[in-house]
Amino acid sequence: MNDSLVSIVIPNYNRANLIGETLDSIIQQTYEDWECMIVDDRSTDGSIEIIKNYSNKDPRFLLIERPQEYSKGANACRNIGKSLAHGKYIIFFDSDDIMLPNHIEEKVRLICSKNYDYAIAKCEYFNNPENKNPIHYRGLFTTPITAENFITKKINWLTLDPIIKTEIAKKIDFTEKRASAEEYNFFCKLVLTTENAIATNKVLTKRRYHEGSYQVNLDSLEKILENNFYFLYDTYFEILNHHPSKASKKYLLENIMTILYRKKIKPDYNKYSLYLEIIKVFGILKGLNKIGILMSK
Repeated sequence: MNDSLVSIVIPNYNRANLIGETLDSIIQQTYEDWECMIVDDRSTDGSIEIIKNYSNKDPRFLLIERPQEYSKGANACRNIGKSLAHGKYIIFFDSDDIMLPNHIEEKVRLICSKNYDYAIAKCEYFNNPENKNPIHYRGLFTTPITAENFITKKINWLTLDPIIKTEIAKKIDFTEKRASAEEYNFFCKLVLTTENAIATNKVLTKRRYHEGSYQVNLDSLEKILENNFYFLYDTYFEILNHHPSKASKKYLLENIMTILYRKKIKPDYNKYSLYLEIIKVFGILKGLNKIGILMSK
């Protein structure tokens, strides 16, 4: 593993009209020791040809086409790219966002300042004049980076914000079960693996706001509730073997139950596994009471 190389992993699907601007911003980096793996999710719009043009001109770009047997989606592409990374550090990026010229240099400087396991910077929209769904960083620069603080959403960051030691990133995977909430799920596992991290208030990424995003298209209460239920439920059971705190487990279970109490959706899930966890975390009497309320709905 190259001790100065930074691996950039970018999932791509049908971004022929945008990915060139993203790759240009990587070429313009002041830090030059990088490799960029673009994992294409079987695009149909000419993305492949554009990426090949970049890789032909600059061998630091590597096109990887998702094998048919792998799950479709950005998360599977990130996992594929992560598994092939050669660098000491890894940055997950998106195919429609822009790195400021000092993006990699600043992140490397920060993570190396005290041998941190990951370092986090900020991003901001560059094409959202009405400031729709603004990016909020809850408490990140005033509250300690701990697993409990992240899981209980006292702090937050986005997928493209951190630089992570590759040896640590390779120990955990992005969930491939759902289409969204990949960053919360992945970073819950990251903070439970290590809390040796630092954050800077510097903006190093310009993020593109567009109406085609998954979250923007969650246009009904039922879809939003269903999405929220599954990413909380999946995350809860995925992090159990990472030994989250009792407060973290209570937070996730309370939010799961709140969605079920509202009776707006009928998700497909293992009720008995959930009920058992409720009893374990809240105790027999309180747990049975909560389960009773759920069953009466």
